[in-house]
Amino acid sequence: MDIEAYISSGIIELYVLGLASEEEVSILNCIRQNNSAVDLAITEAEKMLEDLAELQAVAMPMPLKEKIWTRLKSENLITEDEQSDLGPIVPTVTKQPVGELPNSIAEEKPTEMVPVRTYGWAIAASLLFVLSAGANLFFYQQQKENSQMLAQANAQLDSQQATLAVLQDKWTLVQNPAIKTISLKGIESKPDLHAIVYWDQQSKAVFLSLEHMPLPPKGKQYQLWAMVDGKPVSAGVFPVAAKAQMASKMLDVAKAQAFAITLEDEGGKPAPTLTELCVMGSI
Repeated sequence: MDIEAYISSGIIELYVLGLASEEEVSILNCIRQNNSAVDLAITEAEKMLEDLAELQAVAMPMPLKEKIWTRLKSENLITEDEQSDLGPIVPTVTKQPVGELPNSIAEEKPTEMVPVRTYGWAIAASLLFVLSAGANLFFYQQQKENSQMLAQANAQLDSQQATLAVLQDKWTLVQNPAIKTISLKGIESKPDLHAIVYWDQQSKAVFLSLEHMPLPPKGKQYQLWAMVDGKPVSAGVFPVAAKAQMASKMLDVAKAQAFAITLEDEGGKPAPTLTELCVMGSI
């Protein structure tokens, strides 16, 4: 795993802000235990969040503070002496002369409070932190979406390449002048079924493609039969692992007047089950 990329992905900010999912938290905690860089990054993010909270802390308004003191005293929860021990509830003021003016005019200057600029920096830092976390979250989600799209594109490409390979195999068979193509059509009760037999007249090799045939139930296989002098001769079972549209190699057939397919128990049978006849076609 690229630790630097993982740290900059935004997952740590989500974790510190409490926005990470349970799965992401579990993974992060596992990585944190085994990687000091990730643990340090989490600690720094938590410290930054605490510092921002302290910088943005706002003092209680004086009217509210006075109201609380009044309520406490009215309910005898605090005495005057206890209040004086805790300090004044109003800001103290100090008098500073403003030069030698007529009639000894002087101005009162309130005690200095926290500069407004400090709060400005705190707010700016907070906004930067939130923007950074938001940007990291956006890119993290975008990366996940891109990964999913790439995986889908690769799956589609693999499927298209497999289909192209099947078509190329069939095209090779069709272009061979020695190959005879026999179309097997569905019987009356199964008109939508269709299969194709490619029979090499020279080598006697037979290839079968299940063009429109449902997947056989578990424990069953399609078995090809060659009608030789009016009798069915097994040409083998269609491989379970083979794709339906593949031109799978079957048993060689020296001569035949027709071909047919039945649905038999896995492994095939020595004689066809006529009630399970699916498709057939004459030569």
